[in-house]
Amino acid sequence: MGGMFFPFISTGAINSLLFGIYGNHLRQLRKVCHSDYQREQLEYHNMFLAGSVAGFVQSFIACPMELIKVRLQTQCYYNDYLYGQRRTAFGTFKRIIKADGLSGLYRGLLPMMCRDVLPYGIYMLAYRQGVDYLNKRDFVRKRRSHPDGSNVNLLITTLAGAWAGVISWVCVIPFDVVKTLMQADENHKFRGIFHCVKVNYRAYGWRSIFRGSWMLVARAVPFNAATFLGYEYALEWCQMYDKGGLVASD
Repeated sequence: MGGMFFPFISTGAINSLLFGIYGNHLRQLRKVCHSDYQREQLEYHNMFLAGSVAGFVQSFIACPMELIKVRLQTQCYYNDYLYGQRRTAFGTFKRIIKADGLSGLYRGLLPMMCRDVLPYGIYMLAYRQGVDYLNKRDFVRKRRSHPDGSNVNLLITTLAGAWAGVISWVCVIPFDVVKTLMQADENHKFRGIFHCVKVNYRAYGWRSIFRGSWMLVARAVPFNAATFLGYEYALEWCQMYDKGGLVASD
């Protein structure tokens, strides 16, 4: 369970940042469109671009957090204790700064950006296209026509979120493996992303850069379904609160 508490408290903050940047940038892209027709034609393009920008920005904040998480989770391969003191997130942070400086917090940033920038554009686009596709299906239309069809949005969001997670993760598994290997390497055995790939390929073959693929894909289904459910409901609540505040102020 090492390293569990730190990602538990940081994942929500990173996702809030990601979706906040995505939503704000998407609104800005919509504003530069000259007509509703142009906005409609460019909607998918703008979603992909906004998702990519959000992935780029959040990678600079998430990289140090993931580095500390990986070090905590792999500590059992070294020692649970260091100099008689149990390893903690703050202690790991201080050791990284002392040994490598501020730049040490960004070890594995390049493969992480390869994992997050364009794939987050794919992530947002796949979700929206999944929602649009499901909304056109007959079983959804029939469900909406029934009085007890209130949970149809829950079904659509869950399925589209799971689909988006699987699609985005399938594209980036090798980058995630390389990022994790580089961040777990406290002794700086790997000089860079290409050296890491070459060393592991020679030692274990090409399958080494696809380690944990099935677990990543299996995790993507419930994790991203829950992520988009939280996002959609939080957005809906915020909009209701904003409308209620406006009505009250009037």
